[in-house]
Amino acid sequence: MNVEAMGPVFKFGGTSMGSLERIVHVAELCARLRPAAVVVSAMAGDTNRLVTLAKALSQRTDVAEYDLLVASGEQVSVALLSLALRERGIIPAPMLAPHAGIVTDSHFSRAQIVSIDKNRILKHINAGEMPIIAGFQGITDEGQFTSLGRGGSDTSAVAIAAGIGTSECVIYTDVDGVYTTDPRIFPRARIIPQINTEEMLEMASQGAKILHIRSVQLAAKWGIRLRVRNTFSEHEGTIMSSDCESIEGEIVTGIAATSQESLVQIGPLPQNIDTLARVFTCLAEHSINVDIITQNFEEHGISVNFTIVETDVLLAQKILSEAFPNVPLKIRNDVAKVSIVGVGMRTHAGVAATMFKVLAREKIEIHLVATSEIKVACLVLRSQLNAAVCALHSEFIKEDTHAKSE
Repeated sequence: MNVEAMGPVFKFGGTSMGSLERIVHVAELCARLRPAAVVVSAMAGDTNRLVTLAKALSQRTDVAEYDLLVASGEQVSVALLSLALRERGIIPAPMLAPHAGIVTDSHFSRAQIVSIDKNRILKHINAGEMPIIAGFQGITDEGQFTSLGRGGSDTSAVAIAAGIGTSECVIYTDVDGVYTTDPRIFPRARIIPQINTEEMLEMASQGAKILHIRSVQLAAKWGIRLRVRNTFSEHEGTIMSSDCESIEGEIVTGIAATSQESLVQIGPLPQNIDTLARVFTCLAEHSINVDIITQNFEEHGISVNFTIVETDVLLAQKILSEAFPNVPLKIRNDVAKVSIVGVGMRTHAGVAATMFKVLAREKIEIHLVATSEIKVACLVLRSQLNAAVCALHSEFIKEDTHAKSE
């Protein structure tokens, strides 16, 4: 098939695949719009159920057996959607990771895609079939199943779009697009019709849950245009691409928030030149991502503070305790992160100062701060996160006077 004539890759999340009625709706959507290929997640709740089963027997998530189990939910979705499509005159090509040639490294429960054998997918497209591919899963060179961890199905979809040479990937979900902030926290949040890739990267990395940062990074790398749409409405959604420009006059595009943060405090450590390298190398070797980092020089050594996602706490605690057995280690799980994001911040002074004033006015204490050209992120108490989001949204983002209030 000519690349220019190839349709986008569609990805349907767990809520879109959450029941037989919804799977029928997805099948009818695919039959009408004819995507080049479809990537599916497990039915809503299935992965959580499988994780619960695994953890009832073992707390290990870094082993092949764990991934073999949790990656199995997508197989059900692939089969059900393929059956529904066949009933509608579409010839499906159901594909798990081995069939699609999705090869990953062997970091179980958090694997990274190494390569995709595009020819395995393209041969079905060229034959007039519609590949229905399991998201979230991959396979090692040795043939063991892996799972891609958080955002895995979105990452699969973008990687497949890049692999087969199409220019667009549509992420279908249960919301109308990317909002200026979480509407469950601030009901008057509005849809962002177009968003710059840089802004979306920051929004995703700071906690916006609609698109995971891994999928946004891949889309940016390969020039894939991402569109977020609601499976169950005709709303145009949000388009993300590198050539999207911010709305004139907008300084802040969105307020990102995440309560899935933990603060790790270790020290005092020796004041050696390689101390920080030792701390963060042992975490990196286990694929633990670190966000905000600060260090304090004290009388007896260096104290290091940093944030990680809450799900990595047990593994990080084990790693650091083994690497630095006699060093005090403290974990705080009562924190959250709120961030303002916007490319307009590059050309406007005083944005951070305004943010700090707003939080101070609300009596919200700031524990750590991280910045970039287009972001200011603050670590606050989890109990104060919602108040911080509402106050910052009211300060920085214009109300949509034409939107219906909820």
